[in-house]
Amino acid sequence: MKKLLVIWLALVLVMNPVFAGVAVPVTSMQNSISGVIQQKAIKRGFAANDPRFGATLNLVSSGLGTAAAGAATVLLAGVTAPAWVTGAIAIGVGAVVSYGVSLALDGIVKWAFSPDKNDTTPITQSGSQAAQPVPAGLTAGQPHWVTNSYRANDAMSTIRAVFGDNYAASYASATAFDFWISDCSADTPTTVNCIVKRRTKSDGTVTNYSNIRASYVTTAAPRTCPTGQVSNATVCVVPTAYPDKTPNAGADGKIAVQTAVDSLSAAELAKPLNPQLVATIADKAWSDAAAKPGYNGLPYIASDPITAAEADAWRAANPQNWPTVQEFVKPQPLTNSPFTVPVAPAPVATHDPNAPAQGTNPGAANPVENLGTDPGIGAPALESTPTVDQILKPIFDLMPSFRTFTTPSHSAVCPKPAFDIFGAHIVMDSQCTIAEETRSVLYSVMLAVWAMAAAFIILRA
Repeated sequence: MKKLLVIWLALVLVMNPVFAGVAVPVTSMQNSISGVIQQKAIKRGFAANDPRFGATLNLVSSGLGTAAAGAATVLLAGVTAPAWVTGAIAIGVGAVVSYGVSLALDGIVKWAFSPDKNDTTPITQSGSQAAQPVPAGLTAGQPHWVTNSYRANDAMSTIRAVFGDNYAASYASATAFDFWISDCSADTPTTVNCIVKRRTKSDGTVTNYSNIRASYVTTAAPRTCPTGQVSNATVCVVPTAYPDKTPNAGADGKIAVQTAVDSLSAAELAKPLNPQLVATIADKAWSDAAAKPGYNGLPYIASDPITAAEADAWRAANPQNWPTVQEFVKPQPLTNSPFTVPVAPAPVATHDPNAPAQGTNPGAANPVENLGTDPGIGAPALESTPTVDQILKPIFDLMPSFRTFTTPSHSAVCPKPAFDIFGAHIVMDSQCTIAEETRSVLYSVMLAVWAMAAAFIILRA
């Protein structure tokens, strides 16, 4: 009994890891990448049961897993590990999508991926701050906005003038910090407050550095300043323009992956991922796998890449298996092989989702007709194939009378008229002599004439 108990415990300990491995969930990123690859292969005419399907996806998985293992890590919700975004960078997605691309469908955050997959800070937010509006000037004798010694007809012109004098010119390019205006809001109908943020260039740390506040006053403005200028303590001036660049970016405009991820809002993280990113990752991974020695998967066609439209078609057909931006940027613990592309993902869209819906069967609810017992009618028999002679015989047997026609024979005597004149008896037989001499020629000519005449008669009948 004791031995049996020990064996049972050993089996439980061995089997638990096995079942735990089987139950590993498949993420939407894995499903979508596998789905768009299979959809593309089916569109090219390959059957879904082709053994090369599995070989292709296994080789794609191997390449993605290798790239992700060496990719940068991301910290999110207390977990630090490679993410799909860093895995995409590691396989060189930036070589295909190096321009600014929205992370989400209808997203407002755009990233540009560096074409150098070895770049340690490869992501740039392509959308910098909006262009600074032209100051509205100042009208003498009228109420206006004031910040420190600056006065203008609008609040933000005075705030930007203070920022330009105190931060943009003096600190942003000369020290180890970047400064920018952020989170401007109207505290009251007569006050506007903006936060000045500071980023440490060495480690990317961002802090709230100071506030700049503008106040609306009803006292008369001391002078008139044209559009494009504000008033300082004594004269009208053109305010110093503060740096118009992406917050948190370095001098080259790049920001670390972690900083870019941290800048995403909850609303942006919850949006569906842009199909352009799924299509590019899937196509690049397939292309890289096909380029390796010994590749035995489905052929990759460089002139027919997976497009964003095709990925979006798969998304429309499988919305429950489409990833969000958060799944794209969140850490993926390597213990569960999250970069493996499943061979049998969620249903693959093999039809056109834009095609009109098919109508319902109006007879679906009707009972099936009883046609009675089987009458036992056998299968129809095929006639024997005719021979060549049987096929041509009707042609050869056409107009049998014509085929057996012969010219009838005749017996005749050449007429020799005779008459008496002047006591002499004259016989006219010269024509007979001539006819006899040309018998063979006349025979041939008349034979041909009569044959033609007979042919016309028979054909007309």
